[in-house]
Amino acid sequence: MNLSSLTEVAALLAAHAPLFIEQDGEVSAEAIGDYYILSRNRFNRWMKDLTDLERGLSISDPLQMFGPLPPFPATRVITEQILVNEMIARIWTILLLARDRYNGTDRVQSVAQNVFLGHLSVRHKALSVVLTDAKLTQQDLRAIDRLRRSTERWTDLLCCPLMNEYNLWSYAFHEDVARDFLRDRIEQDSLHYRSRSWVLILAGMRHSFFGVENVSGMTHDDDRRLVRLMLDSFPEDAPEMTFWMSRRFREAKMS
Repeated sequence: MNLSSLTEVAALLAAHAPLFIEQDGEVSAEAIGDYYILSRNRFNRWMKDLTDLERGLSISDPLQMFGPLPPFPATRVITEQILVNEMIARIWTILLLARDRYNGTDRVQSVAQNVFLGHLSVRHKALSVVLTDAKLTQQDLRAIDRLRRSTERWTDLLCCPLMNEYNLWSYAFHEDVARDFLRDRIEQDSLHYRSRSWVLILAGMRHSFFGVENVSGMTHDDDRRLVRLMLDSFPEDAPEMTFWMSRRFREAKMS
């Protein structure tokens, strides 16, 4: 699984959010605990690597790498990992909070909020290191900024119906932009994940990310484990989700 595949997972989660939010039963305590532990471990790894880069040290993490090393400076590689993974982290946070609000509880709010704030912190750290790393070329900086803007806009587009329905606008990257996206989608009658407009939205996102330089780069074991945890939290008998899941995601879920 590469980074561009993670953007498709993000779209998959957002498109089928009602299947997760409105399902019977509860997300298991084990799943919530695993989500927190995996996220904390990844946060610690990212922060350590970024601190080392800030000090001019080299980094290596061969036991957790999947795929070839991209031919770019380490700061760019890690920052782009963080930016792409934030799409999933932010969308999953919105889904967890929406599920609590749908059920009138606050069962996972503290965990979801804690992980979300941790990701904001590591994002801020990464972008700070980007500004000070002399190894980054102008091309690197443009690529990072392009990816940052793309992940922000696509996340707001994908999640604006949920942010509206459950009053989660504070989780938008840019609330005014997200509200504009919502108005556009209402006018196009495109809020339902079975609509023709949803198909076009997801196709457009795939075009935006697949084949983009370095977004085809490596993923880590903790990214894969978090994706499996999220996919496994959806109902097993959800035909709509099965339709959207490509073969590699089914394999990722089972492996």
